[in-house]
Amino acid sequence: MRAAPSLRRFVCLLLAAILDLACGYLTVNIEPLPPVVAGDAVTLKCNFKTDGRMREIVWYRVTDGGTIKQKIFTFDAMFSTNYSHMENYRKREDLVYQSTVRLPEVRISDNGPYECHVGIYDRATREKVVLASGNIFLNVMAPPTSIEVVAADTPAPFSRYQAQNFTLVCIVSGGKPAPMPTTENIPETVVSREFPRWVHSAEPTYFLRHSRTPSSDGTVEVRALLTWTLNPQIDNEALFSCEVKHPALSMPMQAEVTLVAPKGPKIVMTPSRARVGDTVRILVHGFQNEVFPEPMFTWTRVGSRLLDGSAEFDGKELVLERVPAELNGSMYRCTAQNPLGSTDTHTRLIVFENPNIPRGTEDSNGSIGPTGARLTLVLALTVILELT
Repeated sequence: MRAAPSLRRFVCLLLAAILDLACGYLTVNIEPLPPVVAGDAVTLKCNFKTDGRMREIVWYRVTDGGTIKQKIFTFDAMFSTNYSHMENYRKREDLVYQSTVRLPEVRISDNGPYECHVGIYDRATREKVVLASGNIFLNVMAPPTSIEVVAADTPAPFSRYQAQNFTLVCIVSGGKPAPMPTTENIPETVVSREFPRWVHSAEPTYFLRHSRTPSSDGTVEVRALLTWTLNPQIDNEALFSCEVKHPALSMPMQAEVTLVAPKGPKIVMTPSRARVGDTVRILVHGFQNEVFPEPMFTWTRVGSRLLDGSAEFDGKELVLERVPAELNGSMYRCTAQNPLGSTDTHTRLIVFENPNIPRGTEDSNGSIGPTGARLTLVLALTVILELT
């Protein structure tokens, strides 16, 4: 009676050995991979050991949290053939050797888990197949595609008498994972500042905050916002740079801007010799310097209202519809300003007669009647006065 348990244990071990001989042994594992960069060639290698006769090797891509497994490659040992399960236009995989798949140019969309399934024939019956599998997660990185520095809340006015906060935004797009910090105390990005004309012993206080916005393709847009109280006397011509490090980059990406007040606006009037009744356009064509951030423009008529009766007009271009002869000698002021400074430009309008239009055909608004045309030509004399 005491030998019964030992006998049962012996019988169980014997049966297990018989079953093992009938099925054969099979182990599968996949060599792990470090993160790869989009565009690189990637090799997925499936290692297996068995004493049985192979039936097939199948590679799967796993999606939707493991609920869907999509075949990408199969090696059929019975006929010694391999084939892809992907459509021709999406076929980018190569079966290098039975259990090894190579992706010549990996994409962000290839990111995710993969499985290798190996099947051998059961020794007891050729109709049964014994399966074993291994898995791996392919981590595909992508370097940022762009970096730029912009000013928030532009265009914005200049204030000589009131301190105002100013914010620069560093926008980094297309990276996966999100851009890595270069220092411990400033996440995502590093913002540095140079002061060519720094005259105070203490630097201003800066406030840095950041945000992340995931995209549908798996990349992340990162925004780093730098805010401080602007001092136009100090900050004019100051250089700001934004630098981003990323594991998929061999060297950091950088973007920089220089804060500059507008100076010397260039005014263009069309047509250069317009007649009364024509539409006259006065446009700020540019500046004597590179201006950042974008300025705002305000037009006024010195000593009177604009042609449409308004006190001022905001925009880069002032349009005077059907100019009347009464505008002869009128002066127009364009004020260009950004948070760093302000400058004014004055343009005088001189009106001449239009020989194609008889006198007295204008209505009370200065417009020409249906049977009339203009009485004057327009000549613009531009005088630039700079106020900073």
